Amino acid sequence: MEKTDSSKPMRNAIAVVLRSSEHPGAFLAVLRPTEGGDLEGVWGLPAVRMRPGELPEDAARRVCREKLGCEAVPLRLTGTMYQVRPEYDMFFMDMEMLAVDDSMPNVQAATTKDTKYVDQRWTKNPRILLPAARLGSCCSTIFLTSCGVLERGDWVTSLDDMSGKRPTAQKA
Repeated sequence: MEKTDSSKPMRNAIAVVLRSSEHPGAFLAVLRPTEGGDLEGVWGLPAVRMRPGELPEDAARRVCREKLGCEAVPLRLTGTMYQVRPEYDMFFMDMEMLAVDDSMPNVQAATTKDTKYVDQRWTKNPRILLPAARLGSCCSTIFLTSCGVLERGDWVTSLDDMSGKRPTAQKA
């Protein structure tokens, strides 16, 4: 187990594995912008940093409202991950959500002031998230592990050795 620096801030975040009755067996993948942030230009899961005192279910609903422009109900927590980062440590959760029947996601209609995704796609292929997981994406790693694509030994548990800059991913 890695030692952590207790003087670094801790951030809690949650990602949504969005399901829909209109797309059985599929989940919604979102494409991150190519400028201005971590994991540029890769497919991932929509996520937010949790606010102090915010429950995971409420944060997951906020992901859907602010980043996807839709409403959804929580189904289950699919996994958690702890990761050491240069400036802070991260505790991440993935929550499976079901889109409310008359409320479909649209990243173009997002009202978020944070990362605004540039595209979305319903897919049954979890491997679309592999480039993000290889770059250290916690939410992609958790989901791929829950699908049997990755094992715990494949996890990037520390970004400290990446010198503060992640490499860019190859397109899937």
